[in-house]
Amino acid sequence: MTTAIRFGTSGWRAVVAEEFTFANIRLAVAGIAAYVKTQPEPHRVLVGRDPRFLGESFVAEAARVLAGANVTPIVIPEAAPTPAIAYAVSQLKTSGAINFTASHNPPEYNGIKFSTHDGAPALPEVTKQIEAAIAKISGWRNNDSSANPPANGFETADVKPAFQKRLAELVDLKAIAKSGIKLVYDPFWGAGRGYSSEILREAGVRVETVQRLPGCFVWRPRAGSPRTSCWATQGRR
Repeated sequence: MTTAIRFGTSGWRAVVAEEFTFANIRLAVAGIAAYVKTQPEPHRVLVGRDPRFLGESFVAEAARVLAGANVTPIVIPEAAPTPAIAYAVSQLKTSGAINFTASHNPPEYNGIKFSTHDGAPALPEVTKQIEAAIAKISGWRNNDSSANPPANGFETADVKPAFQKRLAELVDLKAIAKSGIKLVYDPFWGAGRGYSSEILREAGVRVETVQRLPGCFVWRPRAGSPRTSCWATQGRR
């Protein structure tokens, strides 16, 4: 029996392998696809993630479900921050984006954020439609209509360059560099790795980065844990 999927503030979040299972992911994405099909064509949805455990597998599964619903998935291969994915929606003019992230929640969580065609988080009037579609689909005897990727894989998109370019237009990077400031950037093993630090370095700002390795993201920061060890190793560089 599947758990009822409810979209709260900017998405649905749950503990991986308890409520956040592949079966429930398929249902959630099928509900999103059903909503997207009510919107103007072409039906194209970006699918991205943060660096959390199993994110790549969740993205691949979501892409198959979308394809099975005749919605074109556009896969973001690398972990990307939510604002970069949202900006890509407006730039690529997609029907929206599915982002696998649990934001600030503990490491055992994952989640789905759905952004609409304007790149904004889905509002309650949208998520209610998605939840209704999920409830309907979950009652079907065969609710798995996923499709395998084509021989050359699903379409992909690198959301980083356009987002970084836009940031450079909005932020006075020359003024920051001119100040002579030296920074330590801590992305906390998150999806922002390589974004802020890279744009600042390119502007001539001296930046040291800690807690950036993807393998450190899934553990709690207990004494002697791999996560703590990663922090200590990087902090000494």
